[in-house]
Amino acid sequence: MDTNFAFVVFALASQVLLIAFFASHLLRSSVEAVVGRLVYALGALALLLAAAFAVAGAPWYHVLAFVLYAAWAAFGASVDLIRPTQWREPQRWGIVVPYVFLLVAALFALWIPLWYIDWNAWLAFGSLYAIHTVMNLASHVVARRAAAHSL
Repeated sequence: MDTNFAFVVFALASQVLLIAFFASHLLRSSVEAVVGRLVYALGALALLLAAAFAVAGAPWYHVLAFVLYAAWAAFGASVDLIRPTQWREPQRWGIVVPYVFLLVAALFALWIPLWYIDWNAWLAFGSLYAIHTVMNLASHVVARRAAAHSL
C-alpha cells in the first residue's frame, strides 16, 4: 500500500467534504444533514486507515492524524447526531473546547506532513483549509443574524 498517496487523498477529501458541508449550511441546503453525516462518517475510515498504516509501518504521525480525525468525528457525532446537544448557541464550553481542539489538531496533523510528501498537496490543503474556515465562520455569522431577526 502506498501510504503517502492514501494519506494525501484522505487529507484533501476531508477538506473537500468540510467545504461541501459549510456550503450546504450557508445555503441552507437540504443536503446539509447528509454531508454532515459523511464528514463524521469519514472518522470510521480514518480509524481503519490508522490501523492499516500502523500495520504497514507508516510514520507514527500519519497514524496520529487518522486517530485524531476519528476522535474528533466520534466526539462530533456524539454531540450532533447520537445525542443531539445544543452546544454552539449558547456556547457550552465543555463541548466547544474539546470539539475545536480535536478538529484543529486533526487537521494540522493531516496538513503538516503534506509538506514532506508533496508541496502541491500541502498548498492545496492549506487553501482548502482557509476556504472551509472562512465558510465556517460565515455560517456562524449568518446563523446569529437569522436568530436576531427572528426575535
